[in-house]
Amino acid sequence: MKIGILPFSVFITLLISYQSMAQYGGYGGGYGGYGGGYGRNSAMNQLPQTPKKPPTSDQIAEEQTKWMNKKLKLTEDQAISIEMANLDHALQLSDYQEAFMKTHANIRPTPQEIQQIRTTVDKWQADKDAKFQTILTPEQWEIYQKKKKGMPHTTQ
Repeated sequence: MKIGILPFSVFITLLISYQSMAQYGGYGGGYGGYGGGYGRNSAMNQLPQTPKKPPTSDQIAEEQTKWMNKKLKLTEDQAISIEMANLDHALQLSDYQEAFMKTHANIRPTPQEIQQIRTTVDKWQADKDAKFQTILTPEQWEIYQKKKKGMPHTTQ
């Protein structure tokens, strides 16, 4: 039985194609089509993400002070006073959050409790801003008022 060169080469090409599809993911040409393949970005190929730790009070105060120093061009004395005010505020919030989480470990806060938290935090922010106003020049205070919504770790 004699087979012509053309039918034989078509048969070999189909055989190689079939083997390639099986090796690299089946239907879809092996590039992430049906059945897998290589070059595919699947969850199984990725390392598990570890949750990011929340910043400490010191880190929050430092970031806020750096932001203010960049935006307001603080003097050295101002930077020290601002950092102390930021640290006091961050510690106050951290302590409050920790105490709240202990008392509400397994229960959701009520809408009244959420409103009370907002009121308390807003009052503390107003107290911090009052300290800032005594530390900053009038020009710096005006710039701070305009840009404080962009300050890191704020709820404004």
